[in-house]
Amino acid sequence: MDNLFFFPIADDQMLSDAGCYCSEYEFSYSLEGEYKALKQTGKNNIKLQDPLDVWSVENDGLRVMRMVTIEYPEVLKGPAGVACSDSEIGVCIVWNNRALKQMGYITPAETLESEGKIGFIFFHDFKAGEIQGDLTLDTVLYIKRAAETVLPEERHLINEAGVTVGTIDSFAMNFSNVNMEFPIVDVNDKEQPLWWLELKQWEDPTKDPFSEDYICLYLNSYYDCCPKVGETIKNVELLIEIISSAYFLIYQKIEEMGYKNATLGDIDLEPGSISKIWFYFYSSHSHPLRFESGDALMKSIHQNVEAMLKGSDES
Repeated sequence: MDNLFFFPIADDQMLSDAGCYCSEYEFSYSLEGEYKALKQTGKNNIKLQDPLDVWSVENDGLRVMRMVTIEYPEVLKGPAGVACSDSEIGVCIVWNNRALKQMGYITPAETLESEGKIGFIFFHDFKAGEIQGDLTLDTVLYIKRAAETVLPEERHLINEAGVTVGTIDSFAMNFSNVNMEFPIVDVNDKEQPLWWLELKQWEDPTKDPFSEDYICLYLNSYYDCCPKVGETIKNVELLIEIISSAYFLIYQKIEEMGYKNATLGDIDLEPGSISKIWFYFYSSHSHPLRFESGDALMKSIHQNVEAMLKGSDES
């Protein structure tokens, strides 16, 4: 069943009323003591390109920068908000690197207050080798300091330091040459088909990690037409068909298990979870996904996977 909240969280309307907005992410790396900007392509699912063509996240690391501003923070507090009047709300960026099974959070390097507005300035350096393959970034509101005094009309609000009370936005980045999220295993076996997808025992796709233990796409290089061997794509059109089918099958299982609304609404999704990765695909589409029928959904998934694998530059 879909996850239920027993305390209010900030939705899009509340964030808008609070005047919450974010600058675009800026990504760069250090070269000979000087930071060089990386170009972004894509929407929520970002790829980074180096105009100098020398950068790799494994060898050069990555600097992440952005600013989050809340013009009317008082909207977030009190009986109609998400936190007690006497508490302190903070903003942080939760990061997840599935390839190395690492995660953490980034706190503001500086907080600016002026005429009631609050600005949170973030910058964080991932060292060479610290992350690889992929990176997800969730900017969230959380209870930084619990209230010492809880008013009677605020008893329905969470008052525990460290608890997330809303997601401002989510981004995913892929550092590989192929913009896709699947754990892929290469096999060479004449007794097996060209490809197959194993959806292993799931308990809760909003928490189960999008990893080989739960999802695995097998590509059989025994066949000459195998579309991808290692990092080499031999037949992108066939690979598009396979990846599209895999996304469709994963969505079907999410829906069958009753997690459709949580997944599409980004409700209480664990970073790096099956539902979170599907949400990134859904929210970063080049073409709107159509859910009115199975064939319409499959067609729209296909259009988006084609844009991903052929390097769409839409922004």
